[in-house]
Amino acid sequence: MEAVNLNEPANIATYLRTPGRVRADAEWCGISREYSAQIEAAAEEMIGRAGRLEDLARCAASLFDGTWNESGWQDTPRDDSASERFFLLFPLLQHLPVLQEWYAVRGIPERIMADTLTDLQIWIDTNAERTGMPGFKEVGWLRLHFSGQVIRLGRLQFQPSKYLFPFTPLFNKTTGEVRIAAHGGRAITAKGVFSDSEGAEGKTIELEFVEDKGEITKAHVVNEDGYIETKPVTFEPGTWEKALREGDPVLALHIPAGEPLDYEACMESYRMAADFFPRHFCDTPPRLAITCSSWLFYPGLCDILPEDSNIVRFQRTFHRLPLPGAKANQTYERVFTPYGRTITENQLKNTLQRNLFKHIRAGNTPITGGGLLLPIGQSAARRVEPTTTGDYSCRLQLAPSFRFIFGS
Repeated sequence: MEAVNLNEPANIATYLRTPGRVRADAEWCGISREYSAQIEAAAEEMIGRAGRLEDLARCAASLFDGTWNESGWQDTPRDDSASERFFLLFPLLQHLPVLQEWYAVRGIPERIMADTLTDLQIWIDTNAERTGMPGFKEVGWLRLHFSGQVIRLGRLQFQPSKYLFPFTPLFNKTTGEVRIAAHGGRAITAKGVFSDSEGAEGKTIELEFVEDKGEITKAHVVNEDGYIETKPVTFEPGTWEKALREGDPVLALHIPAGEPLDYEACMESYRMAADFFPRHFCDTPPRLAITCSSWLFYPGLCDILPEDSNIVRFQRTFHRLPLPGAKANQTYERVFTPYGRTITENQLKNTLQRNLFKHIRAGNTPITGGGLLLPIGQSAARRVEPTTTGDYSCRLQLAPSFRFIFGS
């Protein structure tokens, strides 16, 4: 009899029925024994739901074939049963051997994969904190981990991506100074945030942006505090060049919950990334910078926290940027879990919550911001072309200042 490939999405019912398989895979992913036992029981419960097994097979197929549409699964979980609470986890666990093989082909150590998949435990814990019951909903996010697009290196996660911020970093060829020019076509407020941001108010200012023969000659720039200046500046022709262009390859940075944002741990993650991606992704273009969008880049956090706090030190490693259409949802969700915007003063538990609560009451809106780690030390505009074998000759290295430079 021909062996059944348990990792084929259509065979997910057989996978769930295989004795001990679901629990073993859950524990391999770093899920606690307590939760793994509940997941195993949920799989047994799911076997008795014929209609939902068909849904599960469709879900499993769409996750990795390019047809995934998260909106089609907004009704899951449909009830509080274990099989529904862990419904979206089963297709990921079924895919585990495929991911293990992918890591092996790339020569990536198994411990890095195990570290990456600890996000499962984090989000099951988060679900328990928010709803009072363990479960899993973040399949749209974790599918990136299970397809090799997000990798955890130490404290932080990295995702190969493209540069899409509406800013052009400019590098002074003589002094090495970096200035961040805001693109035109948008408006800002007198405070220096985009006018379509949550909480933005008052008179708006249209951003000026002039480019001549590929050189930016006039633009509004971002100041050191992470806000756009209300008056444009001019750039002397032949002096400045673009450090990044739209679509350039970068690393998108993600910050998993569950641990303090220790400054030295973050520095070590950047060092690891500088070695990891050229080593294991030498067939892809070098990553020219690190970008991040997060509530942690709200500049107002530096006004309410000590200079030596982890968040302030994390922010100031980066060039900080405002983002178009920025909202405060993530800040409320992450800082004031599980209450969010409904939190009251008697529910505050720590210094960050108390200081931010007071800051918001004073009329401030803690919107998401952006961060950018840029090349320094030499021209960032240099492009590296692949060899005939598909390898790239440029290796990303980390400078003592913890920003990226290029080295041969």
